[in-house]
Amino acid sequence: MTPKQIAELLAETDLFGVLDPATLEEVAARTLVRVVEKGQTIFVQDEPGDRMFVIAEGAVKLVVRSAQGEVVELVRHWRPATFGEVALLDGGTRSATAEAVERATLVVVTRDELIHLLRSDPQVVDRVLEALGGLIRRADQQATELVFLDLPGRLARRLLELAETPGDGPKGPRPRTRRVTQTELANMVGGSRQSVNIALRSLERRGFIRLVGWSIELLDPAELRRRAGW
Repeated sequence: MTPKQIAELLAETDLFGVLDPATLEEVAARTLVRVVEKGQTIFVQDEPGDRMFVIAEGAVKLVVRSAQGEVVELVRHWRPATFGEVALLDGGTRSATAEAVERATLVVVTRDELIHLLRSDPQVVDRVLEALGGLIRRADQQATELVFLDLPGRLARRLLELAETPGDGPKGPRPRTRRVTQTELANMVGGSRQSVNIALRSLERRGFIRLVGWSIELLDPAELRRRAGW
């Protein structure tokens, strides 16, 4: 990626989008670009963190693993999402493991660069606080889901979050998730692969979704939103 392309990517993000074009170009000139293959680990839970990432291409998931090897997927990101900033702010360790869901191109921003921006631009501070607030809200939401939503409800919510909404109007293609496996869905909703398979087949029989290869078409988003408690 060229510095201009990196600056354009940074401008798309909530965190860096508040910067003026000249500052964006300066930041872009001091970044690195990293390409990771599908399945490759970007960083590991509990290791020190000294850099954050912006997704230019591909997809990345953040997961936590228990000592017993159980896996929970916290969130999945695509362009132009940022991730890995929490460890930069407090100098602590990574709170989750980041893995490439598909081949991904990442722009790397160091801790020194982020701290410099925080000290020089109050708007960046506001954006970081918003990002941290989003992390807390997401954690609260996941805890609430486990208490108040059954597995089909949690599954419906994740399908809605994963779906890409076409821009062709009401008569265009229906929303459809990106590529996702049933094992990945199980990790997202805190269930077994078998229970997720049963829930998916039930939603399909009722005409709410349609399984299409490695993706899922949402035939009745309104009903899924109702099941998700939205």
